[in-house]
Amino acid sequence: MFAITMLAICILAGAFGQISWKHAMSNMEKIEDIDGLLSLDTLLNIITNKFIILGLLLYGLAFFLWLSAMSTLDISFMYPMLSLAYVLTAILAFVFLGEEVTLIRWTGIVLVMMGCILIMRS
Repeated sequence: MFAITMLAICILAGAFGQISWKHAMSNMEKIEDIDGLLSLDTLLNIITNKFIILGLLLYGLAFFLWLSAMSTLDISFMYPMLSLAYVLTAILAFVFLGEEVTLIRWTGIVLVMMGCILIMRS
């Protein structure tokens, strides 16, 4: 049960990390090309942004929890379950970022969830 809890927290941390990064980047100037990405101003804005740092911390947490769960669970179970992070990220983007999620995307999300249910039953 401990490993499953670690996996669940890992999934949550990854999804919230992505939302944090998207929030940060949405509030910055758009990066149109590689020169824009590699400009000193852009790099400084990215590495000093509190939401980027929060996302990195969440991903760091997820990394250590993933390793913890890996010591007990099969990777053939864990890795497909990680796809729930995609589901959660889409839902969080809809709720917190106001992103439009089309019917076809919702259909894909339901299919991913159905796949995870099948894996959990194995």
